[in-house]
Amino acid sequence: MAGRPSKPTQLIKLEGKSHRTKRELEHREKAEKSLYTGTTFKESPAVKGDPEAHRVFLWLKKLYKKIQYVDGLDEQVINRYCMLVSQEQALAKMMDRMRMDIDEVEEAEDRIRIYESIAGVTDKVMKTREMLMKLEDRLFLNPTGRIKAIPKQPEGPAKQSAMAQFMNRRAGGGHGT
Repeated sequence: MAGRPSKPTQLIKLEGKSHRTKRELEHREKAEKSLYTGTTFKESPAVKGDPEAHRVFLWLKKLYKKIQYVDGLDEQVINRYCMLVSQEQALAKMMDRMRMDIDEVEEAEDRIRIYESIAGVTDKVMKTREMLMKLEDRLFLNPTGRIKAIPKQPEGPAKQSAMAQFMNRRAGGGHGT
């Protein structure tokens, strides 16, 4: 089981609390900035050649103009996402055609083959959708992905944890019991 991915330092600062020291945060912030290239992501030839993938790419490019951390390094995952959307739609069309073919087939063996094919395509559609959901989360394309990026606490004075309050009282820094 993998842990949660690290939050960007900007998000940690917005939350106003962290278990990391200022020195660790400064180091992480420098490291994050060194990973930001400032370049824009480009459309791959495969995406450009696929009308549906191309449409999705143009839509994403428009949306990502305002997000700082999406840049040239994200090119592969964005192009992969566009191709997966196109693949999902092509598989759905294929399933629809096979369902129409079933009505025209009279032989039981042929019907069984079509049903098996539909089951195989359905499995591929479900796997493609699962991959899309994971990428949508990473690319902030669904509510869950966006919600995860929002700080849980509003800015303001940081509240001490119960343990910190206890230690403070024990050290004589608080009111007696």
